[in-house]
This record gives sequence, C-alpha cells and structure tokens, in this order.
Amino acid sequence: MKPIDWLLKGDPVIQYLTKKYLLNKKVNYQEKGLINQYFTLYDVKKRMWGGSIYSPKWISTHYTLMELKYMEVDPMNQIYQESVSNLLDHLWFNHGQVSKTRHQDMCVTAMVLGLACYGQIKDTKIDQMIDYILEHQFKDGGWNCAWERDKKTKKSSLHTTISVLEALFEYEKNDCDYRFHDISRAVPKAWQFILKKRLFRSVRTKEVINKDMMSFHYPMRWKYDAFRALEYFQAIKMPYDMRMQETIDLIVSQMEKGYITPGRQYTGKIHFKLEEGKESRFNTLRALKILKFYEPKIYQEIIESNFFYEGFDK
Repeated sequence: MKPIDWLLKGDPVIQYLTKKYLLNKKVNYQEKGLINQYFTLYDVKKRMWGGSIYSPKWISTHYTLMELKYMEVDPMNQIYQESVSNLLDHLWFNHGQVSKTRHQDMCVTAMVLGLACYGQIKDTKIDQMIDYILEHQFKDGGWNCAWERDKKTKKSSLHTTISVLEALFEYEKNDCDYRFHDISRAVPKAWQFILKKRLFRSVRTKEVINKDMMSFHYPMRWKYDAFRALEYFQAIKMPYDMRMQETIDLIVSQMEKGYITPGRQYTGKIHFKLEEGKESRFNTLRALKILKFYEPKIYQEIIESNFFYEGFDK
C-alpha cells in the first residue's frame, strides 16, 4: 500500500486534508469523523468545551478550537463562530489589560487572533491585538510571552514567535489591511529569527536548544518544533533556504518506513485519543506536505513506494 492510499483510509479529516494538500483537489468543508466527535462534546448552553475557556489543558475551549482549526473545520460553522466569539470575550478585553499588573500573554493573544481570523470575524479587538503584537516585537525579530513578567528578558521565544507568525498569516488570508505595511516589515524579521537558529539550534553555541524541537508532535498545542516551523514556511510558500536543510533531512530519514510516529504527547487532559498505534497519519501528512514543497523528487519517490502491507493499521 502506498502512503497516500494509507492516508485515504484514515479519518474523514485526514482524507480531506490529503485530497486538498497532496492531491490538489478542490474539496468542500466536512464535519464528519473527529470534527463531529468534538462537536458532540460541546456545551451549547455555556458555549464552551471542558467547562472552561483556557484551562484545563487540553480540553478547554481554546485548545479544542486550536485542534478544530488545524483540521480545517468549516469556519462558518455556528459552533465554531459562537465559541470563538466567547473566547474573544473572555481572553481579550480592555485592550489586553487582564489585570492591574498584567496584559494577556503574547502567545495566547496570537492564538486567539489566529482563531478569530480563521473564522473571518470582524471585530475592533482584532486591530487591538495587531497593535499589541507589533508594539512588543523584540529587537531580535521575534516575540516572547515573558516581555512583561521579566523585564530582563531580551531574547524572543520560538514558541511565541511561531504562534504570532501563524496568526499573522491567518490575518493576511482574511484580507485584513489594518497596519498592513507594519506587518510586512515585522514578519521577515521573525523569519530570520527562526532561520538563524537553523530551526532548532542555538545561534551562539550551535547546540540543539531542546530535543523536543527535533520531533514531530500532533497536536502541537502551543509548543514549537522545527517541523511546525517548516510547515508554516511551506504554507506561506517561503523559498528554500539552506538553513532549513537539516530539518528536511530529519524528515527524510524519519520517512524511511513510509510514515512518521505520533511523537511524544504533551501531558494533560484530552477529549479522546486521536490515533492508535505507532503510526501517525497526521504527522505523516505534515511531513509529506513539507517534502512536496521543498523536496519534490524525494516526495515523488516516497508516494510511489509500497511501504504498507494490506491490513496495516486498519
């Protein structure tokens, strides 16, 4: 069985994403499979999941919406629309001033912005979040949630920076033009912040920053890894940069069996297991999306190979 055939035997969400990104087919939004399972857990009266807005991780409204967004739920779905509006009410108010001494975390702000833009929501809060993000970009090009808590912090965080970049990409796709030129100047600086690290290495010591950054994870939650960065660069059609190569080589080596493993799961409560076994269709799909764009010859070789025997991971 070839990798794409195996993917097409997966959940309707995987089938949809495979057809869209690997087979270049026009497909309609669907609400079957995993997406429907999330909907069955939605509390209509409270307009939330997990009984809360942000915690407990990972069953709260915020993180459930993050999963639905990655699975490309119909952004106009009533449940998505009303739950994102509820999220905005609870996580962004008073121009982000959540207490007398603290503003909303930058990574949370970015994720909420991305969710709202994906839902094509028009609200003055969107402009406020853009102002907040642009105001607090660090000199090294990225962002850090600790900008306010620790005044000595001078360096950006990869975790925060990737969340901001993904959110600004959703903002751009939503055809928003508020401070467009400022955003156009800010974003390339953040690209360089990541690329200077070769996606997972210290600029100063050249050592791996964290081994978790060299592993695939799905769901990604708020965490950064090098493959999440490459998936973002692929999505925005960033031209190849030699500083990406080490991460690309990691993908090629991990795809030798024709699939990517689930990776270490971040601890916390979950609604239900998304996948069983040692093979991850989500991570395999992510890897193939990246290779299709940056290593088309290798990608073609992989998808034409028969890796799986019949009955594998039914």
